[in-house]
Amino acid sequence: TNPSNPLGTILDKETLRMVVSFINEKSIHLVCDEIYAATVFSTQPDFISIAEIIQEEIECNHDLIHIVYSLSKDLGFPGFRVGIVYSYNDAVVNCCRKMSSFGLV
Repeated sequence: TNPSNPLGTILDKETLRMVVSFINEKSIHLVCDEIYAATVFSTQPDFISIAEIIQEEIECNHDLIHIVYSLSKDLGFPGFRVGIVYSYNDAVVNCCRKMSSFGLV
């Protein structure tokens, strides 16, 4: 979770790069929960999405990285259940599509 819940800490760019290198080396999936992305206090460093890291010119298997976001936290709509899964992995996207077919926005 970046920013962290409940601490609100933010991962820096170098840490995110290390995470991407690790998951590529081990060939494991990374699910990035960025649900609090816009809920960052001005006293902290800027939020950096994992999407920014994978667009850099580092070698990375994009199929292993998935980003989750929701409108409910940042917009203060606790009952507004709208979520987003962003992934380059077609199998993950197709699975999410099937699970959400009962409540498409």
